[in-house]
Amino acid sequence: MSRMRTAAAATATLLLGGPLLAGCGIKPTGVIESGAAAKVLVPGPGTKGTVYYVTSDGRLAPVPETDQPEESALFLLARLLMGPLDPEKAAGLETRVPAPADKKPPFGLSVNIVSGETMEVRVPFAVAGLSETARRQLVCTAASPNPNYAVVLRGPDTSAGPARCDLDR
Repeated sequence: MSRMRTAAAATATLLLGGPLLAGCGIKPTGVIESGAAAKVLVPGPGTKGTVYYVTSDGRLAPVPETDQPEESALFLLARLLMGPLDPEKAAGLETRVPAPADKKPPFGLSVNIVSGETMEVRVPFAVAGLSETARRQLVCTAASPNPNYAVVLRGPDTSAGPARCDLDR
């Protein structure tokens, strides 16, 4: 008789509990593709600095540079003025910095340390008309070998800064 009660209890549990468990309202779906996982490039050993390009939504994207002959703001800025390479373009990166008229590196760039905490970057294009994003690209790239420096951008028209790299904007 106890076997019958156990079977009856199990049947009742399935009949009554089944609808409760299935009644959550979530319907099964297939796999939904949402794109590739995010990738963050972190400068590691052997990095000579970082070039900052721009994502399609206007944020700065760091590209660690390992191929430069030395850790130098001038080399990094020249790399920035060359624009993103094919793999960087394929990743959706672009630049807001204008292309220089001089097509031969270092493109009319120069970098001078003005004081223990200020670096002056001379660029071959007008500074007054640069977008805020372009200014941030230049400042963050120039300061990447040594973030302790504030950067003054000096063009043929005027100068801007000093400014520090602020990636939170």
